[in-house]
Amino acid sequence: MMRSLLSALAVATAAATSGPKDLDGYSFDAYAVEFGKTYGVERAPRKAIFEDNLKKIHAHNRAYRAGNHTWFMSVNMFADLTVLEFRQFQKKRNGPAWGLQHPVEVMSAGLKNPDTIDWRKKGVVTPVKNQGGCGSCWAFSATESMESHLAIATGDLKVLAPQAYVNCVQDPKQCGGTGGCKGATMELAFNMSKTKGLPLESDLPYKGQDEPCSPYNAAAKNTGYVKISPVNSAAALETALATKGPISVTVAAETWQVYGGGIFTGCTQDMMTGGRLGADLDHGVQAVGYTQEYWIVRNSWGASWGEEGFIYLSRKADDKTFTDGSPSDGVACKPVPKKQTVGGECGVLFDTSYPTGLSAVSSEVVV
Repeated sequence: MMRSLLSALAVATAAATSGPKDLDGYSFDAYAVEFGKTYGVERAPRKAIFEDNLKKIHAHNRAYRAGNHTWFMSVNMFADLTVLEFRQFQKKRNGPAWGLQHPVEVMSAGLKNPDTIDWRKKGVVTPVKNQGGCGSCWAFSATESMESHLAIATGDLKVLAPQAYVNCVQDPKQCGGTGGCKGATMELAFNMSKTKGLPLESDLPYKGQDEPCSPYNAAAKNTGYVKISPVNSAAALETALATKGPISVTVAAETWQVYGGGIFTGCTQDMMTGGRLGADLDHGVQAVGYTQEYWIVRNSWGASWGEEGFIYLSRKADDKTFTDGSPSDGVACKPVPKKQTVGGECGVLFDTSYPTGLSAVSSEVVV
């Protein structure tokens, strides 16, 4: 499978774009040039897949313009993949590490929160990153929350290194995967940086692949982490975002493949018609705010995806729950349950956590 790595750009602060790009006359050749893709013997099948996806994008966007959808699709680096290939690309391995003793923080439902919170505007969210072809979304989500909570604690926004988590997190119970690019969990990541800390990205650049765990100079440490309670509670996530800061969350991202912008309902629309697609949690991301209409969620697929690297998840499903019939895809340790109940659009309310006790450090950590 051919994958293109895109450099991170500045984060978006607007809630929506002007709408879908006009793709009339857009060709596979133009796509290859725009996204820097080169093809050998796979050119013909990739072209067929792209053209099939382009038809779906055209049809969806016609319905969007007619007022039948709140979100639109776009051509992006995933437009030449089948749904099955995209599912494998994600390799999301994230969720509650059941082998750990979870500290839990109950969020009071009685609090009156602001109508809108956007931590990007408070200067505690770094530029959007790109995990590339490595199944390291769990490491990116954890790193991003470490960055944000360090900035909240110290007033200094640093760009930290997800490669440290990829290299050094141990996952003997196969919590959401087998470690590194084959997956782990945010909880395991937070536990690792509690003892080892995280270095700066400039000191340990992201490689997009598994590397040996070697000594590094830590720039930040946390004292632990907490999981937010009650599970599947929109009020709990909203209160956490309003009072604590950005939150690491787990989502079902299989329907995000060609998201272009707007308020996304692609997961619940499918689940509400009886399908399971959209309830299968498989991706770790960071919630950075909310309005009364949507959750503001930061992805790790580069700034050219979605709303400049972000997706706006509808809150119309805040009071609904759905069945995830494949917990082994990334939300459990062994022994894996047969199913679990997840709440909200794309299951965003089910697995929510953040690191605690952030501080800047300057001592060398031997790992």
